[in-house]
Amino acid sequence: MSSLTHSPADVIRWLLIDLGLGTDPSESSSWPIHTSSEPDSPDNSISVYDTAGIKDGRIQQTGETREHSGIMLQIRGVTQPIAWAKANAVNVILDESIDKSLITISSTDYIVYAVTRHSGPLSLGREPGTNRFLFTINAVVALRQIN
Repeated sequence: MSSLTHSPADVIRWLLIDLGLGTDPSESSSWPIHTSSEPDSPDNSISVYDTAGIKDGRIQQTGETREHSGIMLQIRGVTQPIAWAKANAVNVILDESIDKSLITISSTDYIVYAVTRHSGPLSLGREPGTNRFLFTINAVVALRQIN
């Protein structure tokens, strides 16, 4: 796998924002999307985490390892219907809208070939102490930095 300037979770976060599924947390708008963290507020939010990927092999001539990076998306909502609806919208976007998608983060360009879900949405029930509802989606990502 070639090196990346940004983590796969961060690339997917910015791609989901670009596709209108959520917002940049600095905008203080609805459905902020975070990378590798989940602040206590607002109640409705999405977080994207890096997880174990799947090695697909190695190119003999160069020795480069081919790997699909792992991600987990956690969707949190104030009610079960709100959280479920957003988790389902994430499923649809991942399945139907990401196909050789280009995204730029701080002047670094990436191409996201595909996101392949392993699951989702999976209910984690109520968040302890807050009673907000949690869903997760697990997936792998085929992406490449192009500059």
